[in-house]
Amino acid sequence: MAHELAPTSSPVASAPRGADGAFGETLGNLIGALDELRQQTTGQAVFRLAPKLLCEAGAWARVMISAVTGSTWSPLALFGLTDTGHAILEIDGVIEDLHISLASPLVEAEVVRRRLPALITDAQNEPRTHRPLVTRTGTCEYVVAPVVADSVVVGLVHADRPAKSETLSALDRDLLRLFADGVGLCIERAELTDRLQRQETILAEACAAALDSLPALTAVSELQLGAHGGTESLNTAGAHERARTEQHREWARLARLTSREREVLTLLASGATNAQLADRLTVAESTIKSHVKHILHKLGTANRAAAISCYLRETRTDERRPR
Repeated sequence: MAHELAPTSSPVASAPRGADGAFGETLGNLIGALDELRQQTTGQAVFRLAPKLLCEAGAWARVMISAVTGSTWSPLALFGLTDTGHAILEIDGVIEDLHISLASPLVEAEVVRRRLPALITDAQNEPRTHRPLVTRTGTCEYVVAPVVADSVVVGLVHADRPAKSETLSALDRDLLRLFADGVGLCIERAELTDRLQRQETILAEACAAALDSLPALTAVSELQLGAHGGTESLNTAGAHERARTEQHREWARLARLTSREREVLTLLASGATNAQLADRLTVAESTIKSHVKHILHKLGTANRAAAISCYLRETRTDERRPR
């Protein structure tokens, strides 16, 4: 069999006898590369830097990173290792604009579907490889592993050693799997940190918008309330009635939203960007922008912060409402 998927759950394959020192160095280099990826502040930065760092770790002479979007995978960059130990960009997939369908019986389609790495030992004669890419890169054998972030396969990492005599083995497959899993975790970490920062900003803006929407209480009105007991009761009752009226007004405005618009508003309140919303709801980013525009119009709000403030007030009131 020219290709072999890894078992669903298994430890890293054993290093060849007498190669423990080289294996330890390789593993240390991979861990060092992942540690550097952890310092990146965005998921995109992690994804772009990963193939270069992996190539310079020295386990393989060439490393390619590809993005997976829906049922398509697109090579973004292929790095090659020089004699000085530096990685150079050999193929820029962004320029070549190659998009490959993840259709059966392609090896990569199975890797994405099962979320398992694979070892291809005879790429030139394996009918399940992508022939144009194998020919373009002159690949004889390779290992490939999926990058999974937030339970979604977002990329593929390919690696090989075209100029070296030793063949690839299950150990290469499992090491690549470890690195790809680490890349996915680094992406999640960067995106969670970024989302937390944006949520803090949105919450601050929503609180400011909520405060701006409250009627101003002057010192004079406070003195009037304290000087007239009967008036105080009437004013208190009136304030409660106005609050209930405002709540009903907000419920009525939110009731105008469609289920999809309500879903978009909920995700906006969580701090998601337009791009993340589009990916989550599997629609175009322009569709998300259209939804947001309709939401602002129906709620009568000028911006997202005010819309989120309206949503948060309604949600908080709904949670306190007797069941």
